[in-house]
Amino acid sequence: MTSTTRYRAPQRLLHWLTVLLVFTTIPVGLVMVQEGLPRAIQNTLFFYHKNIGPVILLMVLLRLALRVLMPAPPLPASLPRPQALAAGTVHALLYAALIAMALSGITRVMAGGYPIELWDPLLGGLIAKNEALAKTAQAFHGTAWIVLVLLIGAHVGAAALHGLIKKDGIFSRMWPPV
Repeated sequence: MTSTTRYRAPQRLLHWLTVLLVFTTIPVGLVMVQEGLPRAIQNTLFFYHKNIGPVILLMVLLRLALRVLMPAPPLPASLPRPQALAAGTVHALLYAALIAMALSGITRVMAGGYPIELWDPLLGGLIAKNEALAKTAQAFHGTAWIVLVLLIGAHVGAAALHGLIKKDGIFSRMWPPV
């Protein structure tokens, strides 16, 4: 693969860091709300989950900025147009879902009157306590993760198809990370 057919190193690094954080945050979010979990473990999981959300948001925004400065390498001419459109749609929806998840999580925590410990110096007081807003954000966050997981599944499935079966160079555009 040449440098003109691959994403640049900063884009690849941010992609894989985002993957790492999202792939740890989703299971933590599912476990932290389980009944009967010892409070110390639950507190640690809540701390991690709610403080990583803003990091993911910043990384996604940085990735979008880099996408403007460093456009995606061209797709191979052999890729059928419907697949190229599907790829673009899934990518756009992944960005939107990640932003929506982070913003709804931040809104839920702040409107619920809870701290986002590492971020309160910057974000504290941005959203006043509002139980109705907190419940709405929680419901949205609790449902939207399913959409996010489905989009991730589509993305990973397509990557596996191109990397393991078709071996057409599309997977190599983002791999290896550096």
